[in-house]
Amino acid sequence: MGSTFSGLEIARSAVMASQVALDVTGQNVSNVNTEDYTRQSADLVSVNHSSSVTKISLVTTASVGQGVSVSGISQIRDAFLDTSVRNANSQFSSNDIILSALTDIENVIDETTTDGLHAMLSEFYDSLESLSNNVGDVEYAGLVRSAAEKVTQVLNQYATQLSEIREEQTSSLEIAVDDVNTTIDKINTINEKIADQTIRGTVSNELLDMRNSYLDTLSGYINIKVTSNDDGTVSVSSGDLNVLDSTFSLATSGDQITLQVTDSSATTTNFTPDSGDVRGYLDILNGAGSYAEDGENDFQGLLYYERALDAFAEAFAGTFNDLNTLDASSPANLFTGTTAAEISISDEWADDPDYLVVADEGTNDNIINMINAMDEDVDQTLYPNISGTFEGYSTAIMSEIAVEVSYYTDISAMHENILTSAINQRESVIGVSIDEETVNMIKYQRAYQAAARLMTVFDENLDRLINSMGVVGR
Repeated sequence: MGSTFSGLEIARSAVMASQVALDVTGQNVSNVNTEDYTRQSADLVSVNHSSSVTKISLVTTASVGQGVSVSGISQIRDAFLDTSVRNANSQFSSNDIILSALTDIENVIDETTTDGLHAMLSEFYDSLESLSNNVGDVEYAGLVRSAAEKVTQVLNQYATQLSEIREEQTSSLEIAVDDVNTTIDKINTINEKIADQTIRGTVSNELLDMRNSYLDTLSGYINIKVTSNDDGTVSVSSGDLNVLDSTFSLATSGDQITLQVTDSSATTTNFTPDSGDVRGYLDILNGAGSYAEDGENDFQGLLYYERALDAFAEAFAGTFNDLNTLDASSPANLFTGTTAAEISISDEWADDPDYLVVADEGTNDNIINMINAMDEDVDQTLYPNISGTFEGYSTAIMSEIAVEVSYYTDISAMHENILTSAINQRESVIGVSIDEETVNMIKYQRAYQAAARLMTVFDENLDRLINSMGVVGR
């Protein structure tokens, strides 16, 4: 038979286990509104009957367990859902950065609410037509000069605003890279604490929550894959890169900003994440589209529009400079500068509106040629794969950015829905439900009460056994 006091031990273990379970329930309830908290549960296991007497006894009796034990406090978490959330977060983050930047570019180029390049080109065209009917009239020549100056000013303004967008995006990228390094340091620090606690046999679930929060944050900057190790730590990779062994920095090569990684052996290599904020910034800043040269990013980003405007400025200035001459040996430049930021009317034209050259006195051959230049395709490609008129260019570039913004609006919305769905699925697992915890509270409270009653029963039996037996005949 079992020990006289084994029943009391079983009851005692039940009381203690129920108390721990109630404590865990209380911890869950107290953190119902705590961000990134993962609900916990007490791992209850039956204690095995392992008496050495039973093993060697010739008398076979039914073996009763030794009660219940709490083997640990576990987090209720699904690694697959964590992976889904982090992948979705990385995809959404990069597309959201791209959409935001493209919207800024569209606000610069778009002419829906304000007059821009297309309107100024139309005004320049109209002024040339007026001058063709009034050759020699300085007032009409002045109108042409004024309209041309407006074209250059719009191009200057576009270039300045795009430059401001570039500065903002570059600054944001620098902050993002700093945040990546800071987050990696925090994960490494927590990994060390968890490894130490694992050796001691006690791991704090709060440390695990903190680490998971940092991993979620990191996934917003670069795509990551998380692997659990036997010592309680995690390894984080991005492609073939060991992220936790890396320090990120930025470098500039030509018009391209590169992300560099330095490992623990001080070896530095270039690295481009597949997705995340950092990838979004790199695509926007480096993307030259069909203007990309060998080794350059061919995404249609900020560099694409900067080079497109520069190509237009060069073609516009070159075309009218070539036309404002009597012969090739005596050019009279109307414009200076070959980029959108630098183009302006020449000092000579600014000083004299009659600087426009007429082929023969009293005729308007050159003016007609300039009008025709506005109507005909330009010799060089103004816009990738489009050789058209100057006004056609302005329409094309506005249409291009509008299409891009519309596309990434849809893509961003799709990835946001995917991310929201993944977060909701994970929250249904790790989140604290007051209704569920209330049920657990009642369940463990009743188990506690039953165990206490059981202890009372065993105590009464022992009292009867010890104090009431063997007293007959005294």
